[in-house]
Parts: sequence; structure tokens; C-alpha cells
Amino acid sequence: MAIKAVIRQIPPAEVLDISGSSVFLRDGQQIIGTGKAISFEATGPNRISELSKMWQELLRTAEINNQSGLTNTGLIALTSITFSELSDAPSLLYVPAVTRVYREGAAFEVVVDAEGSEQARLSPEGRFSEGEVTAEDFKTAVAAGISAIKSTELEKVVLGRDLVMPINAAPDLSRALNRLHEKYPKCWTYQIGNVFGASPELLLRADGGEVSARVLAGTAGRGTDPDVDRAIADGLAHSQKNRHEHDYAVNSMVKALEPFCEVVEADSEPFSLALPDLWHLATDVRGRLKANINLLDVIEKLHPTAAVAGTPTAMAEQLISELEPFDRAGYAGPVGWLSSDGAGELAIALRGGIIEKDQIRAIAGCGIVLESDPEAELAETELKFKAVRYAFSESN
Repeated sequence: MAIKAVIRQIPPAEVLDISGSSVFLRDGQQIIGTGKAISFEATGPNRISELSKMWQELLRTAEINNQSGLTNTGLIALTSITFSELSDAPSLLYVPAVTRVYREGAAFEVVVDAEGSEQARLSPEGRFSEGEVTAEDFKTAVAAGISAIKSTELEKVVLGRDLVMPINAAPDLSRALNRLHEKYPKCWTYQIGNVFGASPELLLRADGGEVSARVLAGTAGRGTDPDVDRAIADGLAHSQKNRHEHDYAVNSMVKALEPFCEVVEADSEPFSLALPDLWHLATDVRGRLKANINLLDVIEKLHPTAAVAGTPTAMAEQLISELEPFDRAGYAGPVGWLSSDGAGELAIALRGGIIEKDQIRAIAGCGIVLESDPEAELAETELKFKAVRYAFSESN
């Protein structure tokens, strides 16, 4: 299907209007998509390559009229890819009818023909309760994960716990998303398809042939006293358990990128990344793509990383399917945007959840290694649930 797109310059926005929209927001760049001009779905083990082929075919016939006078613009698609090839949920890639892009020093919109308008939606608000995996269930699953690590070649597995909140209609998450974006401006606040949240983890960014990623693994809660807070960060950096977990995730990223890049570089030591509620161990990874490589080709090989699945990947995924009774759908999968000029940015869909038929399911996961403790991992999920609880609460 051939589509025509017009790119126009627009004024900067003093206040972002995101009601009824798909969003991918972070300091320095906000992408807001309204309606759908064309959309694709795919399932199964080849879902990413199928979406990539459909996107490339669309670009071969698209007519793009750049009237903005700006460079680094193009037709933009939004995508949400499921964590598992076994998921009942589809992976999505769609071109909004109107996409507004706000960047430092420039703002533009991409306009294409729309299939239809969005229906009015309600803004949900309420409390989350335990889902299919209770606190006790989660501790039991963590113990099973540790046992598997002791008795098999498994080195790490990422296990999730869920909370649920009932809803009466298709929700408008604009209030919740605005709260997340305001509190976590350095995270990627997103709602694309039925997945939403404020992720601290960049899976992969492409710009001008360069790719970059930020790997997070290892978590600790923030302290209220500055000296205590700094001591927590130092303790995290020297924790054998957290360094062990982090090294797996970094090595997984570097090895996955190497076949697609001329060179790959990673920080020699992780740094402590401060978020309002949490400290994370973080490592930045950079590379230069080989010729004729597009972003989704790399994502297909990167996902799932050790940060969201484990090591070895196949063994970890099998154990996850045995110990998690819910479908992660797009949670812990790639989420973000692609441009016809080859640029793009995909985060890992974390610190949020998925919109289901009659409820919102929030999910938080922990990396389980040999040194893990079930009570400590449960406490870590509570820290990670702070963001989504805040988003839907009236309190600050």
C-alpha cells in the first residue's frame, strides 16, 4: 500500500497535548502519534523480521514531501514487539496519521491519511492488587530459579511478578503518562499499542550509522539522607551479586552487536545511574553499523537480552514460561520509533505494564543469579512498582 506523507515545521509546544495519543517521551525529544494511517501485526518466532520486511516495503513506495526545511526528518513508525515468540498478543508496527516531533531547537509534524479517529476514553485511577503471581508465589519462583542455576548450566534468569487494577473501558493514560514523564524525565515514557511505562533502559538507538545502547542490571533503593544515598550507590557498585548480574547483561549486548558492527565498544566499568526511586548499575555500549543494516535487523538478534531473559537465553526463556503464569505481551519487549532516514530509538518496555480487556496489569522483574535471595528480590519488585503506582495514584 503506497502512502503519501507531508512533513511540516510546527511551533514548539509549551504544554504537550498527549490525550488519546501514542507517545515516546524523554528530555530533549518527544514523539506523539495520533490515529493510524497504516498498521502491521506479526506473531511467532519471525515476528520482528516480518515487521521489518513490511516496513521496508512500505518505504519503497512511500512518497515523502519534506516541506519543513529541516534535516533529520522522515516518515515515522511506532513499534511494540512482544517479549516472547509464544505470546498470544501481536507485535505491532504502525504509522500514525499525524506524528508530532519536538526536539531541542526544532519541531515538525508528519501527516498521512488516517483510517479513522480515536474514540473518547476514560482516565483510570485506583489501586493495584496482587495478580496471578502473589508475593509468596514470587519467592517460590525465585527459589526455583536459584535451584535451576545450581543444578543446570543456567547462569541467570529474569522472573516477573504482576499487579492488576480493574478498568471499565479502554483507558486514556495521558494523565498517568504525564505524571511519569514529569517525575522520570531521563526515562523513556511510552504508550505504544497496549504497552506503557517509563523505561530507564535504552535497547538501541541508531543515528547516522552509529548505534548506542544503555545496559542496566543491578538495583538498589534510594536513601533519603545524601550520605546514606551515596553509600547505597557505592555498595551497589561493589556488590558481587549485582556486578555478576550486570556483567551477564553487558556481555550479552556486546556479543549480539558484533556481527552487525564494524566496531563495538563498552564502558570498562559500570556507573551508578540515579533515578528518583532507584539506583541502577549502568554501562553504555556504542558501535558503527555495517552497510545495509537496518535497526530492526539488529533488534531481532538483540532481543531478548540477558537483562530481561537471562543466560543462556533459550534455557532462561523456557524456565520463564514454566514459572510465570501470565503473558508478558509487550512488557520487556522492544518499544519505540523508526524513521525512513534510518534513525530510530527503541527502549525495553519496563517500569509499566500492559492494558488488557478489563484490567491493567503492571509487571516488575528481577534478575536471578546464584547469589540471589528470595526476600531481597521481592523487595526489589516493590521498588520497581513505585513508578506505576505513582502514575495512577492521586497522591504524590
